[in-house]
Amino acid sequence: MKNYLTCALILCAIPAVAAAQVEVNCESCTHEVSVYMGEGGFIATADEDAKMVTWVSSCGGVTVSGELTPNDDGKVSALFTMDNGLACMDEKGGTFQLGPITDGGWFWVTDDMNSAVGGLVAKDVLKNDMATITSAGDGVTMMAGKGAVYLKETSTGRVGILPNILPEPPMAPAAICGPRARRTWPYDYNEQLTHSCMLGGGGTKIRLTGPAAHGRTGMIGEAVTRPATGEPLMLKADLWLDETGSYSTNTENTEKEGAPTIPSLQKGWVGKTASARGPGAGENWLTDVEWAVDLHGGGPLANALGAGITIGDSDSNGQAEISIASSTSYCPHIGAQTTATVIISAGPSTNDIGGLNEIHPGLRSFSESNAPATVLVGKHAGISLSVMCPPRSSANQGTELVPDNPFPPTTE
Repeated sequence: MKNYLTCALILCAIPAVAAAQVEVNCESCTHEVSVYMGEGGFIATADEDAKMVTWVSSCGGVTVSGELTPNDDGKVSALFTMDNGLACMDEKGGTFQLGPITDGGWFWVTDDMNSAVGGLVAKDVLKNDMATITSAGDGVTMMAGKGAVYLKETSTGRVGILPNILPEPPMAPAAICGPRARRTWPYDYNEQLTHSCMLGGGGTKIRLTGPAAHGRTGMIGEAVTRPATGEPLMLKADLWLDETGSYSTNTENTEKEGAPTIPSLQKGWVGKTASARGPGAGENWLTDVEWAVDLHGGGPLANALGAGITIGDSDSNGQAEISIASSTSYCPHIGAQTTATVIISAGPSTNDIGGLNEIHPGLRSFSESNAPATVLVGKHAGISLSVMCPPRSSANQGTELVPDNPFPPTTE
């Protein structure tokens, strides 16, 4: 502790004398001393990215500010003394703010006979409801502070700091706008929530599927292995909503005037089809998409086609087929091999008007400022896929390591 409290605070203070006591605004300050009066001090941990911690003291019409440099452990500390001018002797007390620091800092106040210890209180909870501390009568005096009450027993001089901020229960998560299922069989999603709910940002995501274990079709991760020879590896790409909240405005061909079609309000939501447990589940991706594949980064050849990777147009179901062929340019039998990284993107098609934006208004596209790669500007979504080379056969490895037999058979 002693090492933390040796800062001569007056050396780094910048005085700013005010004509009267005013509420001081410190934008970088995150916490306050609950009861700032008399002498004492504090210790706290600076935020991880904070190079300096700012403090502002206000007492008796005088405001002083300064900065503290965290030590090697990220700690900052200071004393409130008469010598450095930070002891607040005003009978009404004052305010002391500092930050950015983490929760868990604490302070102490030294009275005539005893000292009291309290926690530095985060400024964002000072607007919470506060409990009224029960009075003990004339035997204990009470002074309200910032999120705490300073108590002093008259007969003994004992002091204490009692927090009075009431804890707030966590708020229930907001309902997400979108499809809702009926409560009877077949539990289809035939309605949607459009009010008192949260809308997302119009984001979408791409799903890649392809050959998986036991001959099944499964989800593809961030990397695949291209074939060594023979038929190309075939993947499929489709576009889904990110399910952060949306609703359908497509009211064409509806049985009930002004109500969206059931297929349109189910569109783009995983597992929310006519029957989530029956045929068609998982086949409600978004249509009207123009697909592209672009080589990202360097390689032996300049484009995805040269890397043996192509993507077709959307089929009638709105999916695109990706072909990944063998490549001796990227995966030679001898020498260095190269992993091809491509970006698969989905953008608006010529049929997009009256398509996606009616089913899910406000569909978002990447702009120049937020696109992670230039090829994604103007696109709805993109996904990166690394195409790795197949492992070389052990026979080939043996041939490379021992091209000639150094021990030819002997003849008698």
